[in-house]
Amino acid sequence: MRGSLRWLGLTVSMLALSASSAYASSFEDALAMAYQTNPQIKAERERLQATDETVSQAVSGFRPTVSANYARGRQETSIGGTGDVTGNTETKSLRLEQPIFRGGGTWSSYQGALQQVKAGQSQLSAVEQSVLLNAVTAYMNVVSASAILDLSRKNMDVLGEQLKAAQTRFQVGEVTRTDVAQSEARLSDAKTSVIAAEGQLLSAMASYERVIGARPEGALMVPEHLPELPLKLDDALERARAANPQLLAALYAAKASDYDVRTTQAALLPRVSVVGTLSRQQGAGSSGTSDIDQDRIGVEVAIPLYQSGAEYSRVREASAIARQRSHESIDQRQSIDEAVTQSWEQLESAVATITTRNDQINAASLALDGVKQEQQYGSRTVLDVLDAEQELFTARTNLVRAQRDRIVAAYTLAFTLGQLTPNTLGLKVASYDPQVHADEVGWKTIGF
Repeated sequence: MRGSLRWLGLTVSMLALSASSAYASSFEDALAMAYQTNPQIKAERERLQATDETVSQAVSGFRPTVSANYARGRQETSIGGTGDVTGNTETKSLRLEQPIFRGGGTWSSYQGALQQVKAGQSQLSAVEQSVLLNAVTAYMNVVSASAILDLSRKNMDVLGEQLKAAQTRFQVGEVTRTDVAQSEARLSDAKTSVIAAEGQLLSAMASYERVIGARPEGALMVPEHLPELPLKLDDALERARAANPQLLAALYAAKASDYDVRTTQAALLPRVSVVGTLSRQQGAGSSGTSDIDQDRIGVEVAIPLYQSGAEYSRVREASAIARQRSHESIDQRQSIDEAVTQSWEQLESAVATITTRNDQINAASLALDGVKQEQQYGSRTVLDVLDAEQELFTARTNLVRAQRDRIVAAYTLAFTLGQLTPNTLGLKVASYDPQVHADEVGWKTIGF
C-alpha cells in the first residue's frame, strides 16, 4: 500500500468536532445500541429462526409416524329375504410406519437444510455488519456535519467583523462603497452556508436516529482507533474470500442446491418402510355381532413406475437452480474482490487527501496573514482578504470531510473483510449466537 500504510500511525484530529446543537453518545455505545435495537437485525434473526425449522422438518423423515383412527356408527345389513339386521358398529385402529429407505431423499434433504441454515447464519452476519457499517457512517456524518456547522458559524462571525471593519474604513474614506458591498455579499453567502450546514446536521441526526435507534446524547467523539486491517491488498483479498459473510452465504446456498437435486431425484427411486397395524372392530359381519381383531406387521415397498412426468420436471428445475446458485457464488466472489479493491483505494485516497488538505490549510493560513498585512499597506484590497478567508474556510471544511471519509473507508474495508463484528470492534454487548436456536430446534421431536 502506498505510503506504507501511513494511516495506521495517524491520530484522529478532527477540527472542533462538536457543535452546540449536536447531541450524541460515544462511538462504541452508538454501535452497541444499533446492534441491540436495530429492527433490521431483529427481523433477520427471526427469518433465520424460521430457516432453522427446515432442519427439524428434514429430520422428521427419519422418524416413524403413528396414527390412530376411531369410527362408531350404526349399520343395517339386508341378506336375501331373511330380513334386515341392524346394529351398532365400532372400529379402532392404530398404524405405525417406520421409513427404511426413501431413495436417499431424507438424508439429502437433511444435509441441504443444514447448508441452508449455514447460509442463513452467514446472511445474518452480513446484515449485522451492514447495520454496524451504517451506524459508523451515520455517526461520522453527524460528526462531520457538526464540525462543518461550527466552521460555518465561525466563518460567518469573521466575515461579520470584516464587514464592520469595512464600514468603519468606508466612513473615513479608506475604502469604497464597492468594498463594503463585497463584504456584505460574502457575509450573506456565509449565512446561507450556515443554514445549509444546519440542514445537513439535522438530516444526519435523523439518519443516526433511524439506524442507531435513539438521538445522540452529549458531544460526539471521534473514534480513537481504527479496525486492524491487512498491510497488503493481496492479504485483504485472501481474508475476504475466507470470511466475507455474503460470499459464504452464496457458497452455502450453492451447496444446498446440490442436495436439493438429490432430494428431487429420490422421487424416482423405490421406497421401503416397515408398517405395523392394530385393528379392533365390533359389530362386524353379516349378523352384526362379530368382533374382529387384526394385527399386522410387514415390509412395504413402493416402486414408482410413472408419475405423469412431474418428477422429471422437478429434477430439471432443481438442476437449473443449482447451476444458478453456482454462477451466483462466482459472481459474488468477483463482487467481493471488487469491493475490497475499491475500499482499499478509497482508504488510501482519503489518507493522501488528509495530508494535502493539511498542507492546504497551512498555506491558506499563511496567505491570509500575508494578505491582511499587505492590505494595511494598501497593496491588497478587501476582496483579496475576502478571497483568502474563503480559501481557508474551504480548506478546513474539506479536511473535515477527508477525515470523515478516512474513518468510513477503514470500516468499509473491515466490512468487506467480514470483520465488522461486535467482538472485533470490542463492543460491550453480548453477541447473538444463532447456533443456539439451531441446536435447540434441530432434533426437537414435539412441542412448539
